[in-house]
Amino acid sequence: MPDDHDIGYGKPPEANRWQKGQSGNPKGRPKSRADHLQDAAAILSEPVNARTPDGRSVSLAGLEAAYLALCRKGLKGEVPALIKAITIMLEVQPAFEAKAAAKREQRERLIAQLEKLGLPTEGLRNRPLDDD
Repeated sequence: MPDDHDIGYGKPPEANRWQKGQSGNPKGRPKSRADHLQDAAAILSEPVNARTPDGRSVSLAGLEAAYLALCRKGLKGEVPALIKAITIMLEVQPAFEAKAAAKREQRERLIAQLEKLGLPTEGLRNRPLDDD
């Protein structure tokens, strides 16, 4: 065997090496789970047109429309869909309530600052919170 063709670990025979322009991974690296989740989040955040029970057309986020469809399925008698909708509601409700409580606290701080400055605050506490 000639000395110019060493064979060993990391040095395969020349006949078995990759040809010029040929990749060892032609499809490339597969998408990670995080990429799939970002893709799904982007799709579910896009607006979707949905119909209300009285026939009006409204625009909802894709996630809201999917939850609405799940609830409707459950209310039509499909028990697994109803259980899933209730489970989602129970998981999301604490975060929703915490967000509402934070808004109420912020409103109270602002009203206290206005009162400190001597500005009128009548009716501010009774106004509904914004639906952000």
